[in-house]
Amino acid sequence: MQNKEIIQNKTQHQYQGISQPVNQHIGSCNMALVRLKFEKIVKNSNSSRAHQLRGAIAEKFNEPIFHNHENNKLVYSYPLIQYRWENNTGFGVITGINQGAERLVKIPWVDLELFLGNEKFTIAEAEISYRKSNVSLSNKLERYVFISPWLPFNQENYNKYQNLSLTEQRKELDRLLVAQILMTLKGLQIQVTDRLYAAFELKSFVKVQYKEQNLIGFLGNFVTNLALPNDFAIGRSVSHGYGWFTSFA
Repeated sequence: MQNKEIIQNKTQHQYQGISQPVNQHIGSCNMALVRLKFEKIVKNSNSSRAHQLRGAIAEKFNEPIFHNHENNKLVYSYPLIQYRWENNTGFGVITGINQGAERLVKIPWVDLELFLGNEKFTIAEAEISYRKSNVSLSNKLERYVFISPWLPFNQENYNKYQNLSLTEQRKELDRLLVAQILMTLKGLQIQVTDRLYAAFELKSFVKVQYKEQNLIGFLGNFVTNLALPNDFAIGRSVSHGYGWFTSFA
């Protein structure tokens, strides 16, 4: 009886190995996440704080990697340092990818003074995590949720989107989702070697004012046949905290 159980378990294990293909690894990146807690409570904790955090860090460390500008000109590449704000905790969050990650972990954050708007804040604690994150073609659809509004359109393109039928609008959002995932990965030198599928499920809209433009942010979930790292961001203005997503539990 004991021998039969052992053989049966081995057979089941071999069968499971055949019936469940392994995800296809296509690339990886190093990621650092820095959560900043300030000595005093940051009032009016909202999405504009991410923009202020970006400005404060860029002023403190005047290097192109912190603000994506060089010689007073915008650098057209995927931002390797991105700024976010946790409205529920009042913590500033900075994400670094590859060279951005290496730069973030070298900074002595505690006691650093930053101006958010016109008010000075001192960093009391910095929680830093560092990891290698993989990107894989998945054998199933992976589900993600946007933590912050996704900005797929500029003002002009959104006006065109509004004139589409509901069916065409859904197709356009799915098309942009695929394009912006591919653009993000291309910026990290990761090439998708097979057909990419993605579909967006809209939950709500929010109005977003960015650089004197009135934009529309989309909140909701999406599925794709890619296994992506948490804390990635896609779309417009990712360095200002938009388009931030995580896996859907």
